[in-house]
Amino acid sequence: MSRWQQFEDNFEALPARQRVMIAIAAVLVIVLPMLSYVVIPDLENASTLNSDNQRLTRQIEQVNAAVEELKAEFDKDINEPLRQEIKQLRVSANDAQQSIERSEALQEVAQRKAFLNTVLNTSKSLKMQSLTAKEPRKIFETGSIALYEHAVEATFAGTYFETLAFVRELQNKHPNVIWAHFDYQVQSYPQGQVTLEWHLLSTDKEFISG
Repeated sequence: MSRWQQFEDNFEALPARQRVMIAIAAVLVIVLPMLSYVVIPDLENASTLNSDNQRLTRQIEQVNAAVEELKAEFDKDINEPLRQEIKQLRVSANDAQQSIERSEALQEVAQRKAFLNTVLNTSKSLKMQSLTAKEPRKIFETGSIALYEHAVEATFAGTYFETLAFVRELQNKHPNVIWAHFDYQVQSYPQGQVTLEWHLLSTDKEFISG
C-alpha cells in the first residue's frame, strides 16, 4: 500500500468534523499568502487613490464656493449703486443734464483709455486670451445730452487667487466702472478661465482705444 493510499485511508477513518477542519486548514494555508501578497496591497492602493480623489474634490468645491461668494459681492457692493444712479437718470428727464454732469459714474475719454490700459497692464500672472471693446450704445437721451454705455469684455487664464488679486486691484484703481459680468470656471485645477465684462458711462460716443 502506498503512503498516499495509507494517508487517504487514515483521513477517511477520522470523524466527519475533524475531516472538515483539516480541509478548512488546507484551504487557509493556500489562500492566506495570496491575500497578503495580492489582494491586500490592491485594496490599500485603491483606498489611497480614493482618499486623493476626495481631497481634490474638496479643493475644487472650495474654489467654486469662493467664486460664488465673489459673484455675490459684485452684485451687491459694486453694481447696485450704479444701477440705481442710471435708473434715476432715466426717470428724471427734467434734471437729466445736471444729474449727468455731476454723476461720478461718468468716464471721460482719458479715463476710459486709462481703464483699458490698466486692464492690459495690471496683471502679470494672468494670461489674457481675448479683449474686446464693443461699439458704444446710447442708453438715454434728453434734449441736447445723451448717455452712452461703452462695454469692454476680456477673458483671462489663471488660478482663482491670481484672478482675485487682479480684480481687487482693478476695483481700487477704477471704483466707478460697472462690473456687468463675472464668470470663473475651473478648467484643470488649479488653473481656470475667467470672463469679465465692464460698462463705462459717458456723454460722448468716442470709441475706447488704448
